[in-house]
Amino acid sequence: MKMDTPTKPTQTGPNLKALGFNSPMEVIDLLALIKVDGEPIIKDDQVLLNPQLKADTIVRYFHDKFQVKPNLLPYIAATIKRGLKNGQIKWGS
Repeated sequence: MKMDTPTKPTQTGPNLKALGFNSPMEVIDLLALIKVDGEPIIKDDQVLLNPQLKADTIVRYFHDKFQVKPNLLPYIAATIKRGLKNGQIKWGS
């Protein structure tokens, strides 16, 4: 009798729905608007208008400054989103 080989899941990375996001771009949009150490991550307004450039800038920033891999960014964004909803983090602070 032939044994079925288990198939590997096609999804890589975290489950965005479980983290409260509808799309990967929602993660990038949230991270693009925050400030780290009082400085905005994206300083050029033109970068905010180009989704691919915005995503590349966010991924590069977190990798260069904090050595964070791209698949961990949704967890950071989910923590920030939860803090905003609970009032622990305030916009503009």
